[in-house]
Amino acid sequence: MSMQEPSRLDTELELLEAMYPDQTSHSAKSREFRFLDGAASLLLRLPETYPESGSPDVISATNASKTDIRNQTRSGIKELGLADGEEALDAIIAAFQQVLESNTTQHSDQISSTSRDSTDNRSKTVIVWLHHLLNTNKRKLALSPPPASPPVSGLTKPGYPGILIFSGPFSAVNEHVNTLKAQNWQAFQVRYEEETLWHFAHGSAVREVETMADVVKGFEAGERGKNQKEEFLKAVGIK
Repeated sequence: MSMQEPSRLDTELELLEAMYPDQTSHSAKSREFRFLDGAASLLLRLPETYPESGSPDVISATNASKTDIRNQTRSGIKELGLADGEEALDAIIAAFQQVLESNTTQHSDQISSTSRDSTDNRSKTVIVWLHHLLNTNKRKLALSPPPASPPVSGLTKPGYPGILIFSGPFSAVNEHVNTLKAQNWQAFQVRYEEETLWHFAHGSAVREVETMADVVKGFEAGERGKNQKEEFLKAVGIK
């Protein structure tokens, strides 16, 4: 007797568990899906027909202070324009996380502005996960960070999902990420953000590659590159 093939929902839940270890749970009986981001919590109820049809309903959404943010979360999900009949939990989680981050965006912008106006020798590396990266203008924008010395370097991968990696002067990386975040994205998640400088096999500047495997190959050789590769794989939920 052949084993039963996993359902689309089973596959989606398995992928989310890999992306967010110990942050997701699902009750088949109640059809409830929970996502935890520290002290913040999102609870969804999945229709019996999901993902073939129907959209998850937001039952509760709270931030770290236990403030009710259901309305903001629902508005963020609505703006995504998700298509019926497609897996949507990853995009909904991203919308929830963007709501959580929204009240700190202005503070981050102020820090970025202050950094530009002062002497700052810090470096920064950011990894961004996107639901997709297809738009030609967005791809060009991602490849064009603000002028800096040394220049911002990194890798971008279009398609599903989209991947952005930027490393360089602290203020320039902040400015570039904030400029990109202001675009209209279905999902924009900062998966890694540290005050460190990464190096790439192609040298300086930002380069676009075709596949996830090409991203992995894009780090410099040696122990330092190996460590950066490990950090990248953990950040995107592959390892």
